[in-house]
Order: sequence, then structure tokens, then C-alpha cells
Amino acid sequence: MKSREFGVLMSRQDYENYVLFPRRPYVGTRRSAIIIAFCAILGLVGSLTLSVAFSSTGSRASSGSGSSTISYTTTQWTLTHAITATPQRQPTSGTTTPVLSNSSSTSPITPFPTLLWQEIAALQAQNRFLYYGNQSIPEVALTFDDGPNPYYTQQVLAVLQQYGIKATFFCIGRQVAQYPSLVKQEYAAGNVIGNHTWSHANLTQLSSDTILTQINTTSDAIQQAIGVRPTFFRPPYGVINTNVLTQANQLGLTTIVWNDEARDWTTPGISVISSRILGLAGNGAIILLHDGGGNRSQTVAALPTIITSLQQQGYTFVTLPQMVHDLPQHPASNIAPTSMSIPTSVVY
Repeated sequence: MKSREFGVLMSRQDYENYVLFPRRPYVGTRRSAIIIAFCAILGLVGSLTLSVAFSSTGSRASSGSGSSTISYTTTQWTLTHAITATPQRQPTSGTTTPVLSNSSSTSPITPFPTLLWQEIAALQAQNRFLYYGNQSIPEVALTFDDGPNPYYTQQVLAVLQQYGIKATFFCIGRQVAQYPSLVKQEYAAGNVIGNHTWSHANLTQLSSDTILTQINTTSDAIQQAIGVRPTFFRPPYGVINTNVLTQANQLGLTTIVWNDEARDWTTPGISVISSRILGLAGNGAIILLHDGGGNRSQTVAALPTIITSLQQQGYTFVTLPQMVHDLPQHPASNIAPTSMSIPTSVVY
């Protein structure tokens, strides 16, 4: 075949046979020339593109308001903000239990007052010190102290499950360390776990460092058991002073006391326990009972009557996170009672 046969009017079949897929030796030279020319064209186009791109980037960078820089900065800020806005503590025990809404840390109030009534007022202004909840809503919160107890805690959990009730358990640290499986059962059933110090000591008689140790070691034990660090704190005996509230504020805790109790730890009798609780119940009541610290068989026996009677009166049982959620955003700061509970020794 002569060279003039490779003209402009070459057929598609000839093009495929002699250019794209050559079968004859002399076609290789022509194919190489075409490839070289094609690469040269691509190189020229690429150079022009890069020149335009660098020119455009340079002008944006010099102006300080380029879309690339803003896009990267905005994306970086969004990710950082999203992470820091929803902090979650990683479980220390390998558990995959989801973090409750009340497990995120709260920043301390700064500056924090030095007088007791001022501290209470500052904490109550942010719903972080409670004797009771919203008195306009027919809801009550069951709370249990001094557990977990290897015998009575499970009985309390069984009654709560029977009536579909969730409660808040203020646990003692050394009990948590000894019976972590019970705390896991409480948490797995949808209950909230609170901090009741390591050894149920009267915190008002301790130094600041010792108070912090009592609280932090308990929170560590709870977090190791369930993977969540508590944010609700109840001082033993309900006794507080400026030092106690200062340390609780420093740790970002919400201090919970109570306004409805039966002194069931004195084992006054099943009917006395239930009648005392029902007599003091009202909107927003925080009910104090015990699942640890001694023989709690009377408390367990009185619990069904307490639950059914309050339900018949139209009350709804809620956990403390829900009760705090239902409080006014800016509550009055002078609602603390004038008397404090008297410390009473608890036998373990």
C-alpha cells in the first residue's frame, strides 16, 4: 500500500487497523508521531490551566478573602465546634452503653460567691441546686440512697420494673467498687446514677482536698462500672456548707437534696413509711428512700403502695434529668428551706 493512501479520507476501519491497532511494521513510526503530537497538545493545555489556577489562587490569597481559604476555615471550625459542643466521656470499661443526657459535664460558675446563701442562690439560678422540682407540674422523682446493696437493690429494681418506673440512685463509691454489677443493672434498666461520696462522710467536717477525693473517687468508680460519669451529687445527710458547694461547683455537679422523706432508715414500719411519703408529696417532690445502709425490707414493702397511690393522685414519676429539664429557665433563688437535715450515722 502506498503512503498517499493515508489521506484525509481514510475510512474508520483503516484508521483502526493501521493507526490504533497497527499490524504492519511501517505504521509504528506514524503512530509514534501522532502520540507525540497529542502529548504536546495536552502539555500546552495543562500549562495554560495551571497558569490560570495559580493566578486565581494568588489573587485570592493576597486579598485574604478567597473562597478556598474560607471554605477550609469554615469546615474546620464547624467540625471543631460540633465536637466541642457535644462532649462525651469515653467509657473506661469497654462498655458500649449510650451516654445519658445528664452525663455531659457542666462548667463551673465563675466567679463563685463565698457566702452560703449566695452560693445556693447562684446555683439555683442555673437549676444546679434542688430541694424540689417544678411545683406547677404534677411530677415526682423517686431517689434511693446508700446503695448498691447486694440484697435490697435488686428488690427495689424489681418493683420499679413491675410498675414501669425509673428512679435515681445515689450510690456510695465503695459500694459501687464492691458491687459494680448492681450499678450496671440500675443503669441498664434506664435509671440514673448519682454520686453520694465514697464513704458517706459528713463533708462539712472535711477539708477541700478530702471532699474532692470523696467525690472524684466515687465518680471514677461509677464511670468504670457503667461508662458514664455522674453529674448529680447528693451530700450525705443533706448537710452542706460553703466548702461543700464550692467543690461541687468546681466539678460542675448539680447538687440534689430532697423535700419528701420518711426516715425509712429508722425502720419505723411499712405503713409509717408510705404515709409519711404520701403526706409530704406534691408537685415537683423529690422523694428520699434508701436501698442500702441497713435492713431495707420495709422500704421495699412500702414502695408499691407509694407508687400506686401517687399514680392514682395523678402524679407522674420522672428521673432527675427530666425534673431539671422541666424547671423554669430562671427560677427564684430564695427557695431553700431554713432548716437542714441533722447528720445521722449510717450502718453498713
